[in-house]
Amino acid sequence: MDLALSGGDFVCGKTGRPKTVTGAAELFQRAEIRLTVPLGSFACSPALGSRLHTLTASTPLREQKTLAMAQEALRGLPQLSVTKVECVPSAVKITLNAGGIRRCVEVTL
Repeated sequence: MDLALSGGDFVCGKTGRPKTVTGAAELFQRAEIRLTVPLGSFACSPALGSRLHTLTASTPLREQKTLAMAQEALRGLPQLSVTKVECVPSAVKITLNAGGIRRCVEVTL
Protein backbone atom coordinates (compact mmCIF):
# COMPACT_ATOMS: atom_id res chain seq x y z
CA MET A 1 0.00 0.00 0.00
CA ASP A 2 1.21 3.47 -0.88
CA LEU A 3 -0.22 6.97 -0.89
CA ALA A 4 -1.72 8.01 -4.23
CA LEU A 5 0.18 10.71 -6.12
CA SER A 6 -0.82 12.95 -9.01
CA GLY A 7 1.44 15.63 -10.45
CA GLY A 8 3.83 15.26 -7.52
CA ASP A 9 1.16 15.86 -4.86
CA PHE A 10 -0.93 13.58 -2.71
CA VAL A 11 -4.40 12.73 -3.98
CA CYS A 12 -6.94 13.53 -1.27
CA GLY A 13 -10.30 11.88 -0.74
CA LYS A 14 -13.59 13.54 0.22
CA THR A 15 -12.44 13.71 3.85
CA GLY A 16 -9.25 15.56 2.92
CA ARG A 17 -7.08 12.60 3.84
CA PRO A 18 -4.65 11.13 1.32
CA LYS A 19 -5.97 8.23 -0.76
CA THR A 20 -4.05 4.98 -0.96
CA VAL A 21 -3.20 2.75 -3.91
CA THR A 22 -2.59 -0.98 -3.94
CA GLY A 23 -1.99 -3.77 -6.43
CA ALA A 24 -1.22 -2.88 -10.04
CA ALA A 25 -1.94 0.82 -9.46
CA GLU A 26 0.75 0.88 -6.77
CA LEU A 27 3.25 -0.88 -9.04
CA PHE A 28 2.61 1.54 -11.90
CA GLN A 29 2.93 4.52 -9.55
CA ARG A 30 6.28 3.24 -8.27
CA ALA A 31 7.41 2.66 -11.85
CA GLU A 32 6.42 6.18 -12.88
CA ILE A 33 8.45 7.62 -10.00
CA ARG A 34 11.50 5.53 -10.95
CA LEU A 35 11.23 6.51 -14.62
CA THR A 36 10.62 10.25 -14.19
CA VAL A 37 13.03 11.06 -11.35
CA PRO A 38 16.60 11.65 -12.58
CA LEU A 39 18.97 9.02 -11.19
CA GLY A 40 20.81 10.30 -8.13
CA SER A 41 18.54 13.29 -7.47
CA PHE A 42 16.54 11.76 -4.60
CA ALA A 43 18.68 12.37 -1.49
CA CYS A 44 17.07 9.61 0.59
CA SER A 45 17.77 6.98 -2.08
CA PRO A 46 20.43 8.01 -4.63
CA ALA A 47 19.99 4.72 -6.55
CA LEU A 48 16.34 5.58 -7.30
CA GLY A 49 15.55 7.04 -10.69
CA SER A 50 16.53 6.75 -14.32
CA ARG A 51 18.97 8.17 -16.84
CA LEU A 52 16.16 8.84 -19.33
CA HIS A 53 16.53 12.60 -18.85
CA THR A 54 19.96 12.37 -20.56
CA LEU A 55 18.38 11.41 -23.89
CA THR A 56 17.90 13.97 -26.64
CA ALA A 57 16.12 13.91 -29.96
CA SER A 58 19.48 13.33 -31.66
CA THR A 59 20.69 10.51 -29.39
CA PRO A 60 21.93 7.64 -31.59
CA LEU A 61 19.99 4.38 -31.15
CA ARG A 62 17.49 6.28 -29.03
CA GLU A 63 14.83 3.54 -28.82
CA GLN A 64 17.35 0.87 -27.79
CA LYS A 65 18.86 3.20 -25.17
CA THR A 66 15.40 4.11 -23.90
CA LEU A 67 14.55 0.44 -23.45
CA ALA A 68 17.83 -0.29 -21.65
CA MET A 69 17.50 2.75 -19.36
CA ALA A 70 13.88 1.94 -18.51
CA GLN A 71 14.74 -1.66 -17.67
CA GLU A 72 17.65 -0.45 -15.54
CA ALA A 73 15.40 1.95 -13.59
CA LEU A 74 12.78 -0.77 -13.03
CA ARG A 75 15.23 -3.45 -11.90
CA GLY A 76 13.77 -3.32 -8.38
CA LEU A 77 10.25 -4.04 -9.65
CA PRO A 78 10.43 -7.56 -11.13
CA GLN A 79 6.61 -7.73 -11.36
CA LEU A 80 6.76 -5.19 -14.22
CA SER A 81 8.05 -5.55 -17.73
CA VAL A 82 8.63 -3.00 -20.47
CA THR A 83 6.61 -4.06 -23.50
CA LYS A 84 7.13 -1.07 -25.81
CA VAL A 85 9.04 2.17 -26.11
CA GLU A 86 8.17 5.03 -28.42
CA CYS A 87 10.34 8.07 -28.93
CA VAL A 88 8.90 11.45 -29.89
CA PRO A 89 10.98 14.63 -30.20
CA SER A 90 10.57 15.89 -26.62
CA ALA A 91 9.57 12.72 -24.74
CA VAL A 92 9.70 8.97 -24.54
CA LYS A 93 6.63 6.79 -23.99
CA ILE A 94 7.17 3.54 -22.14
CA THR A 95 4.46 0.86 -22.05
CA LEU A 96 4.57 -1.33 -18.95
CA ASN A 97 2.90 -4.65 -18.21
CA ALA A 98 1.99 -5.98 -14.76
CA GLY A 99 0.17 -9.29 -14.81
CA GLY A 100 -1.60 -8.54 -18.11
CA ILE A 101 -2.48 -4.95 -17.17
CA ARG A 102 -0.76 -2.33 -19.34
CA ARG A 103 -0.06 1.32 -18.72
CA CYS A 104 1.94 3.93 -20.62
CA VAL A 105 4.30 6.30 -18.81
CA GLU A 106 5.50 9.39 -20.65
CA VAL A 107 8.81 10.94 -19.62
CA THR A 108 9.44 14.48 -20.83
CA LEU A 109 13.02 15.07 -21.89
